[in-house]
Amino acid sequence: MITRFGMAKTGAGAARDEVLDRLRGSERILVVALPVARLLAGIAALGAVAAAGLGGYWLAAGPQAVERLWTRSAETAPADAVVDMPELVVNLRRDTPSRFLKIGLSLTVAPLDRQALEQAMPQLTDSLQEFLRNLDQDDLEGSAGLHRLRSEIKRRFNLILSDPAGRRDVVTDVLLRSLLTQ
Repeated sequence: MITRFGMAKTGAGAARDEVLDRLRGSERILVVALPVARLLAGIAALGAVAAAGLGGYWLAAGPQAVERLWTRSAETAPADAVVDMPELVVNLRRDTPSRFLKIGLSLTVAPLDRQALEQAMPQLTDSLQEFLRNLDQDDLEGSAGLHRLRSEIKRRFNLILSDPAGRRDVVTDVLLRSLLTQ
């Protein structure tokens, strides 16, 4: 092949020039148009899948449920309230090497249940003291022991505070502020 300047090209340079010459013509449109067409087809397919999913949800749940998807909820759930219990010092069982336990707890409750919790604080303190006096040091060993302690306290408090049907927990979490055995 001879170039504009009268020099002959060979090998890779000639092949490159041949490809560039072809792209300067009508094939240039195909190089640009085909990827754009594939992109538009992909977007259309994605839109069809989304429309089919929304239509299926509308058929299953009804039009009110679809409306709730697009409207913002004005009410948000208030954050849980944390109520501190007074620190307690109790004797452990006689057969343990540690004789005393000092514990400080915080209880997490819904804001609506805070008043009921504060009114029942004497019963909760009494129940907690009774439970803690029956523990020994082995019951408090490791993270599993602390988890059992927290879950048992939570269970006992919810039995005291629950409504007669007992459908929901009043105390949602028990937090250990301090724990000392001596």
